[in-house]
Amino acid sequence: MRKTKTIWCYLDGKKHCDVVKWALATNVSVNKAKEILTKQYPDLKVTFKIQ
Repeated sequence: MRKTKTIWCYLDGKKHCDVVKWALATNVSVNKAKEILTKQYPDLKVTFKIQ
């Protein structure tokens, strides 16, 4: 069985949300979800990690 990987959004180093699930819930692509999350928190350092 393979491990499922996903993309996590971190705000100032703290885990915020699963980007893939967030994109599916809002009916947008993952790239668009990353753009929206980055614009939503302009004063925080937003990073994305695959885990």
